[in-house]
Amino acid sequence: MKPHHLRYGEKIDWTNIWPAPATFSYSVVPIPLRQGYSKGLVENSGVSPASYANAEIMKIPNFLHLTKSHVRKQCEALKKFCTAWPSGLNSDEVITKHYPLEIVQRTYVFSSHSIRDRRARNVTIQVPVSCLGLDEHSKRKLLRLAIGPGPGQKVAQYDWNTDILKLTSGRCPSSRQNTDYLKYVLTVLTLESRKTETWEKGQPDYDWLMFHWPSSSSREHLLKLVSEAGNQEDKAVNCKLDDNPLVREYRKALEALWLENDILRGNPWIRPPKMPRFRHNPYRLIKDPPLKPIHGADKTETLRQYADATRRLWRLDTRQNPN
Repeated sequence: MKPHHLRYGEKIDWTNIWPAPATFSYSVVPIPLRQGYSKGLVENSGVSPASYANAEIMKIPNFLHLTKSHVRKQCEALKKFCTAWPSGLNSDEVITKHYPLEIVQRTYVFSSHSIRDRRARNVTIQVPVSCLGLDEHSKRKLLRLAIGPGPGQKVAQYDWNTDILKLTSGRCPSSRQNTDYLKYVLTVLTLESRKTETWEKGQPDYDWLMFHWPSSSSREHLLKLVSEAGNQEDKAVNCKLDDNPLVREYRKALEALWLENDILRGNPWIRPPKMPRFRHNPYRLIKDPPLKPIHGADKTETLRQYADATRRLWRLDTRQNPN
């Protein structure tokens, strides 16, 4: 009996002959395929075996059900269940504006005894913090809860240049479970950040690792010296103090000095590089320094700006102008 493909007509619809994934069948596929190895000219005249009764071809997965005709036919069948693409979403910027949440998943394809891969469970959620509708207090609280000095740094990462918060998880067996878990974490972080607890009111500035000029001790000292009556609640003295150009220059220098310690502008939990160990070092390293380092104090230009502003404010600049 002739194979089935020899009885085909001149025009056939391959989507009806091979509609779904199936093992290779020589009697159906009208293609002269060969697979295998012939040792010398003695075996099969040196030609690879044909598709008839060829177990090697049957082992290999085929994509005969994913031709262009198959894809086109399946898309036409699914089109009636789909909605039209919104006309307003015509660029990546507009899509990011209306749909800021981005979920990153990866699928791995390889040859192995199992199709499972532990790396496929890892999921990353990316979202701009500016799209969460948080003020500065809530944003600082969100970042401290997410990327604090504890183990949260392995789960959350924040890019201060792009304002993108990344949450990564692989603790659940499947990627779908990790996606739901990260959505839950993002929801909890956002809701908790919007709350203002009782212990947060009247919190000192050093606990937030930031500098706030109206409530800083530097402004209080200046106010005590400028105010004749010593009353810090005098509004006239406050306005006069803040409008002084020397005070504004001094404030600007202080803000530049403490700028990098603010969590909204940099990571305050960056560990300093370890000092090299010397075997015969006569001086021991200080394990617990009494003062914490200020990141902005490492820059010479920032320190020079602060020193010049302080001298001009207290009229201690005795250097003569060469001009």
